[in-house]
Amino acid sequence: MDDGELKRRWDALATTPVRVRELRFDETLLLSVDFVEPAGYLLWARDFGRVLISPDGVELLCEPDPANDDWVSILSAQALPLAATIRGLEVMHASGVVLDGRALLIAGPPGAGKSSLAAALVRAGGQLLSDDAVALQLSDGVLIAHAGSVVLQLRAAEDERLSADGRTALGRPARSSADKRRYVSAGVPDPAVLGGLFLLERSSDDPAVEQLAAVNPFELIASTFNLSVRTPSRLRRQLDVVSAIASNGLAHRLRVQPDVDATQLAAIVQAQLTATIP
Repeated sequence: MDDGELKRRWDALATTPVRVRELRFDETLLLSVDFVEPAGYLLWARDFGRVLISPDGVELLCEPDPANDDWVSILSAQALPLAATIRGLEVMHASGVVLDGRALLIAGPPGAGKSSLAAALVRAGGQLLSDDAVALQLSDGVLIAHAGSVVLQLRAAEDERLSADGRTALGRPARSSADKRRYVSAGVPDPAVLGGLFLLERSSDDPAVEQLAAVNPFELIASTFNLSVRTPSRLRRQLDVVSAIASNGLAHRLRVQPDVDATQLAAIVQAQLTATIP
């Protein structure tokens, strides 16, 4: 498509779009999503530009902010997860790694250590599924995890603690910032059966890790990614995926205790999986 196609399609609409999502900081609008047939979902992000996603999630038209050289990150961070949701997948706001043929997802609040743990699992021999968003497909009661963006982003302080070999294991260095370091994985893993979802929290309580027999459903729903698709079919799928995680014993509580680094935490995760996966 040429550069003006997105604007022409959106400006030609005869129906008023519906605002389905907004993200604000104080009074400043940071992100919005509008929907209207037949154009689809228009995603706008401050300082990044606009992306128009067709109603079936197949086509994406981009109108980047020319002042931002890093505008493309909005694709992996927002646009592609939205497209995956439209196409019938359920996207989790989590880091993901394939280890020993099983997919492991790591969810938790910002700063809990999701990326650091994912990096440690990659250094232990895993393959990165995604640093921030992993799409799940429920097929005959089995959850299959699909790869997203294989760019891993670490805080600079965490990166400085790694050896040269540790950085090499993470992949090729990419464009970084003063406080973040990025690595691009050498390859993209095949879809893998979900082996566990680890819910991170910073706590000194014991045990460090436990398989959850009873799971707070709101905590699992809060770990899903996209708030823009609000159709009845999407809600049913969202609940089915959360139910499958809970009923198949896939949810684990992982407490990030004081003085336990990411490498030690990765070893705890691996031991838990050995004990719980047949």
